[in-house]
Amino acid sequence: MALQPLQPGAPTHSSSSSNGKQSSSRHHHKRRDESEAEQDIFWYPSLSSPLPDNYTPGMMLLLKKALNYYVSRGRTRRAYLCWEGITHISGQTWDRGWGCGYRNFLMICSALVEQQDQPMYFPLLDSPIPPGVRHLQLWLEVAWADEYDAHGASQLKPLVGTSKWIGVSDLYVAFSCRGIPCELVDFNYLQSFGGNEALMNWIKDYFSSPSAQSNASNPSEALMVDNVVLTRKMPIILQDGYHSRTVVGFEQFADSSIDLLVFDPSRRLRSKVRRAALGLFDPSRQEEISEEVLRDAAYFFRYHIHRNVFGKQWQVLHFPMTEPLNEAQMQRRKVVVSSRP
Repeated sequence: MALQPLQPGAPTHSSSSSNGKQSSSRHHHKRRDESEAEQDIFWYPSLSSPLPDNYTPGMMLLLKKALNYYVSRGRTRRAYLCWEGITHISGQTWDRGWGCGYRNFLMICSALVEQQDQPMYFPLLDSPIPPGVRHLQLWLEVAWADEYDAHGASQLKPLVGTSKWIGVSDLYVAFSCRGIPCELVDFNYLQSFGGNEALMNWIKDYFSSPSAQSNASNPSEALMVDNVVLTRKMPIILQDGYHSRTVVGFEQFADSSIDLLVFDPSRRLRSKVRRAALGLFDPSRQEEISEEVLRDAAYFFRYHIHRNVFGKQWQVLHFPMTEPLNEAQMQRRKVVVSSRP
């Protein structure tokens, strides 16, 4: 069943001006925004409702194929990817310019509700109000009313129905108030070199640690060396200034340089790439995947961070996949804290 947006969070519009007249262009713009706002639902593969046109499951399977294409040509040495169940989600016209944090939140939720390592995460995220762009705004208002993050509340209230940008510290609050364990890590090198280097090393260790590997089903499989590994790790959210992206892994090239692999909700997928991913997700829609599509997919998701840059600051939100928070742990998280590597 499709999850409908909560009515108090939906934007409201007056039907006419005081003299009963409006320009046709403004009327068209408002009608378009209303139509897209009605699509502010949360979809994940277990739902039987129609797939929204800005949601693309199966993207990790396509990305693995694309990276193996480059492995076979000697350009890529290895790559480590997050759990394959994440759904790629793009922004829409109505949240352009401010919705990246919300869409990254939804991509993380698409993975958390489908994974089975911590099955209790699903009811915590789904009830009483399921995820959504406007619903996340309501989550935060409810958390602030429960005395979470007084500093963030003073900056953002009122939030519901607005176009206010949010960051990973706000997502920390949203997940914590639902009992989902998450951690903030700061890479603050505003007065020195090394921020990018520290960040890249942390992300590389996160995705390639032995505990991240998928369980082999038999001894012979365990002996195989796969250059492109789908792990059991959840994706992470990476914030740089006023933009954030969902990091789904990293790729190491033959010359040992590294690119991150990211889902950036501000960028629209090419239709051929989306069709290929949907075909891998649903065999009834499968079609032959061309080399052009594989190249496009790899190029689209690569994100290069230059090393040894002065004055960089990053923040990471990640999910340790431990048991849901108890009441005492939730109380301690009412003050936002982060760690330094």
